Amino acid sequence: MPKHPCCADETCFDCRFWNEKVTWATNGDTVPSRIPGSPDDHVARADGWHYVIRPMDHDTPAQYLGFGGRLFTFRFTDGREVVSNNVMCQGQIPARWRDRLPDNAVIVPTKQRTVVPFGPTEGQETNK
Repeated sequence: MPKHPCCADETCFDCRFWNEKVTWATNGDTVPSRIPGSPDDHVARADGWHYVIRPMDHDTPAQYLGFGGRLFTFRFTDGREVVSNNVMCQGQIPARWRDRLPDNAVIVPTKQRTVVPFGPTEGQETNK
């Protein structure tokens, strides 16, 4: 692979950060869970952005979840759909990395429920 203009040996923060994401892609677009015994986290790349999708979380207050507990649905190119209320974004993939990190999913529009800030975890509420 040709070296990127940001550094001669791909050891700068940017290169190390995005090379880690390439490793995740090589490992089946998964990241080992940080919680022993939990399923691995999924990796999605949609519209040039990089996301880690953690399992649905019905116990943690929304303010401690990714995107404040907003519910996301990702449809992967292989047809799978993954739904979560705990999604983390690593940022927009730089153009020079997109050949190694192509999109593998789309975000499916989800009807969002309006909640009071720091309200119940999205996807956890009961209909009254």
